[in-house]
Amino acid sequence: MNPIFVYAALSYLFGTALYRRFFHPLHKYPGPMLAAITDWYEAYYNIVKGGGLVAELERLHKLHGEIGPNTLHFNDRQAYHDIYTFGSTLVKDNGFYEGLNAHAPQACFSFCDPKAAKKRRGLLQPLFSRRGVMDLEYVIQKKVDRLIGILEKKYDSPDATVSMSVAYNALTTDIITSYCFAESANTLDTPNFAHPMLIGIQNTFKSLWLQRHFPFLVSLAISAPQHIILWLLPTFRGYVEMKAGYEHQVDRLIKDPGVLDTVEHETVFHHLLAPKNQQRPSRTSLVHEAFVLVAAGSDTVGSVCTIGTFYALRLPYIRKKLLDELESAWPDKDQPMSYSALEKLPYLTAFVKEPLRFSIGAIHPCPRVVGEDTPKIGGLKVPPGTIVEMSTLFLHMNPDIYPEPYTFNPERWLVNDPGQIILDLAPFSKGPRICLAWCELYLIFGNILRKLNLELLITENT
Repeated sequence: MNPIFVYAALSYLFGTALYRRFFHPLHKYPGPMLAAITDWYEAYYNIVKGGGLVAELERLHKLHGEIGPNTLHFNDRQAYHDIYTFGSTLVKDNGFYEGLNAHAPQACFSFCDPKAAKKRRGLLQPLFSRRGVMDLEYVIQKKVDRLIGILEKKYDSPDATVSMSVAYNALTTDIITSYCFAESANTLDTPNFAHPMLIGIQNTFKSLWLQRHFPFLVSLAISAPQHIILWLLPTFRGYVEMKAGYEHQVDRLIKDPGVLDTVEHETVFHHLLAPKNQQRPSRTSLVHEAFVLVAAGSDTVGSVCTIGTFYALRLPYIRKKLLDELESAWPDKDQPMSYSALEKLPYLTAFVKEPLRFSIGAIHPCPRVVGEDTPKIGGLKVPPGTIVEMSTLFLHMNPDIYPEPYTFNPERWLVNDPGQIILDLAPFSKGPRICLAWCELYLIFGNILRKLNLELLITENT
């Protein structure tokens, strides 16, 4: 190798490290030297430590805080609201989102241009508004009834056991596919809920840290012929089949939009294929949007249901209060109880909020880039171009707002004036209320707890 090239490369690395450590606008903020000079600090904790960056940030904040070459991480509730409040002057960090969503870069979640993201959200908003959810509540109830029927039929003996986390993921997947496309994946009907789509979604989540830092690997894998992908990466079968299914559906709708007139109810494609005052999204973008809606819409709600059910079964006094309230308001469990009626129950509402606080959809901090007009963040005037971020974990586990934050306690929400504690509940980040998720949670918890007599299986790891 040419010694001049080696010398130049080493000089560049040394000079970059020197600048970042002693002359960069953020050099005055304390933190580990490696974090200050290289992004590989984050990659090490995400990949080698299996997503352990947030745990490391928690440790560092107890000491002094942490920064990367151009990143400032906060542990301050005001900073969180300053960074993520809807309509702020900060924009998504392109590098982070290109990597995290390398498998679906043309979905709205990946858009770093605020105008483009706002337009796409505007197309989807009617279906996910409160009115849209109320119109399609029966779709959710139908799937909840299906799960209850399966549990009553196949797991009715004292010795029968079921992984409710898997069952909930199957339920929420069937809900989101039915709701968005009027075509259910029917994962609930697969023995042991082992549908390839569920496996594909889970494998996608498992690979997020790798693709976050090496997005080109995902791009190469996706661009390869299908048989090559399955030969090299057999665990991608669920993803490949899921992607092929949405490609087929999109192609059919593009070829004959009249098909939408024959479906049971309004879908996302009714809005995406005929947008008002803007160009229709590309075929690839439609497929990517479908994939992200299903993956995000199933995993987040499924996790909340798993956590809530665990604590309801583990803490008898919580379960008793829930049952007393449900039985009083819902004397005939064979008759349906609506979402609007369930959300009026005080203790059930408090109970729903507590697993939402525990189950943080995106625990990894979501970076934003400071703009020229960005005001102070957490009281600090941060230089434009700086990447700022804060994990929702630090907001939800703030002992000043939530005393004994790691204790599951629905009673914390039963106050006359919830004030700050409700403002600091951001399980789906800041922004518009996710009406579909709230409706799902009320219907799932209400029906499961009222109609089934579940017991917690105690193991050594419980």
